[in-house]
Amino acid sequence: MPKLKYKDKSFVSYLLSFRVIVFLSNIVFQGIRYMSLGEKIYKISITILFSLILNVLIENIFISLIFAHLLNYVINGQFYVVFRYLSNSRTMSRDDLNKYILIIEKYINLFKPLDVLGTGSFCRGKMGKSSDLDMRIYHNSDFLSSLKAYIMATVLRAIGLYTKFPIDVYCFSDLDFLDKLDEIEIPVNFLQNELFLKKYPNSIYYKIQLEKLIIL
Repeated sequence: MPKLKYKDKSFVSYLLSFRVIVFLSNIVFQGIRYMSLGEKIYKISITILFSLILNVLIENIFISLIFAHLLNYVINGQFYVVFRYLSNSRTMSRDDLNKYILIIEKYINLFKPLDVLGTGSFCRGKMGKSSDLDMRIYHNSDFLSSLKAYIMATVLRAIGLYTKFPIDVYCFSDLDFLDKLDEIEIPVNFLQNELFLKKYPNSIYYKIQLEKLIIL
């Protein structure tokens, strides 16, 4: 059975849990409601840029916007995160997780964010066959640092699509962004950033968490 999007039994949740609704809403919103303001602007800017290019070719701004939005979803969406709600196939395994962690390490060295944090089931220490990997990229608030973080997130999403790995990744520059997390979730850290560790002194280093992690 596919993973359930909403677990409460209200009628609205029942309607929103239909696979076609889950998929269409993912295409329409593309996770933008979970993004910081800067990442929202970045995301919308990509659609605008693509639509302007397409409009030169087809001379129809409305159709250009539709295709640009879909193209943005292809290269900068998180399809295999929503795929967990569409299929009962396994989306998470130890081997796939280890391979993707190596990818994150590679791009940390390239983009040099302040830190990369693991949240969700990863930081809770137990993942299931339909889990995704929740990552948050912590960066400085200046324009260049923000842009590098957004591009890093785009690259990680695109690799997730190519490798069929469910990576759920967003960016932030203000640690208050983490206040919306569940109180029982203490993010796992990759770089042991000093400011982050002041807020979460009990945060576990990701390599230690990987050793303890259970994947059912």
